[in-house]
Amino acid sequence: MIASALPEARADKALLAAAVIFALAYLAAGAGLDIPYPAGAAIKTLGPVLLAVYAARRGAFALMAALLASAAGDAALALQPAQMTSGIAAFALAHLVYIGIFAVRIRQDGLRPHGWAGAVALTAFGALMLLWLRPDMGELRDPATAYTVIITVMAVAAVLARAHLLAAAGALSFLASDAILAAMLFKDAPGFAGLAVWVFYFGGQLLLALGLSAPRTPARS
Repeated sequence: MIASALPEARADKALLAAAVIFALAYLAAGAGLDIPYPAGAAIKTLGPVLLAVYAARRGAFALMAALLASAAGDAALALQPAQMTSGIAAFALAHLVYIGIFAVRIRQDGLRPHGWAGAVALTAFGALMLLWLRPDMGELRDPATAYTVIITVMAVAAVLARAHLLAAAGALSFLASDAILAAMLFKDAPGFAGLAVWVFYFGGQLLLALGLSAPRTPARS
């Protein structure tokens, strides 16, 4: 039984390693490496797709769906020209799935001790981001506002749920990525911030994939 599990473990590690390699390749493109279109768009999308395959192999099919929706969002934003509304919709769908995953954990295992402090802080952060960004959102005001609310709820659910700490860290990293991206889109943040967007985004997805597919431990009463 142990011997049969070894190839499975190697395959999972290979998938994670390949996903990280594609993510690093896209990061290099952002740092100046010339990767022509559409190869760059494909590299950007492959990381989350491989994480989705990893999730499926671990039996985490809702997680797989969230990662595939994220990959669709990546693809939409990587097109020339970028399809902003479609990308926002795809990522919003991913976050709704993540919310569902965390909601199930809360229903089954209860709330994380002292999670309310983080939930209040994140709610305040989301509200302040909206107050700051909404005047400059232009024609994206409605979808971007809805998206901000959804990702904030996702992060709140992550800190409230008794999920693996890697999953909570991944949700916060994802939120940080989108906050930086929003500042770039609507407040003319420096272009080099795009590297931070990708690091926090892919790092967040990787942590979510690891945390939400990890074996669950019984909740303490």
